[in-house]
Amino acid sequence: MDFSSFFEYDQDGNGTGKPGAVFLGNLPEEDWSRLLSVAQRRAFVAGEFLVRQGEQSRAFCIVASGRLEVFVTEDNGRERRIYDIEPLSIFGEQAFFDGLPRSANVRAYTAGELFAITPDAFEILSARYPDLTRQALLDLGRILSLRLREITTFMLRALR
Repeated sequence: MDFSSFFEYDQDGNGTGKPGAVFLGNLPEEDWSRLLSVAQRRAFVAGEFLVRQGEQSRAFCIVASGRLEVFVTEDNGRERRIYDIEPLSIFGEQAFFDGLPRSANVRAYTAGELFAITPDAFEILSARYPDLTRQALLDLGRILSLRLREITTFMLRALR
């Protein structure tokens, strides 16, 4: 598969308008081929739920194309949007790390494609390419940290 245009980045290197949102932004094509060789490829359509709050699954997903929304469903049934996910970013990193049920819903705004990587697939990748998986883990942690900071800032503003 040719990945030469698959992960093209804008001048800021993030592709989404949010600093640091891109997963493995400077990864060479050869390493993308290695990483995606263990992933499950999945196409989706607009309106499709990709993740449901409370379900048990541990894969993290790399969004190749399409736009997604992340939201929670409150006890009264009201939906509260958290953020959008653009191509070249990820979702599911929290469940990948902690193994707990999904904390939010992910629904497609548009049609697109993603690549899901389970912990078992990541273990296989780790045995073959330890440097690549170390780099991926650091980037997963970086994005998780950025999202935690964003939520913390949101909560502090709400408390004022």
